[in-house]
Amino acid sequence: MTSLASSRHSNASSRPRKGSDPGKRVHQTPRFSLVELDPRGVVDGKVVSGGFMGEEAPAVGTMREACPYCKGLPLQLVLRHGHVIRSHLVCRTCTRCFDAIYPDGSSALCVPGVPIE
Repeated sequence: MTSLASSRHSNASSRPRKGSDPGKRVHQTPRFSLVELDPRGVVDGKVVSGGFMGEEAPAVGTMREACPYCKGLPLQLVLRHGHVIRSHLVCRTCTRCFDAIYPDGSSALCVPGVPIE
């Protein structure tokens, strides 16, 4: 697992710096780890000789995090919609899928309370 910083900020983790302007907040970025996912649990598709052939999953944006296998290549964010079973990060080069997991085991890509089907 690769430990990375996420771009997610929340007011709960914001604390004013000692001696700083009380109107300004310092944002602490939570840490998370990239965990590789089985593509069969990420998008609809079928097993073929030589691997898994998933439906096309359009990315909605390029992330700051890079693929741990394809050094330096940014991961793409794919949101849950249609034949996409769960939101995930994908490398367009090696086609591996990842989730971003916080230290408490929750996913940075899933909405709390919404089950992963």
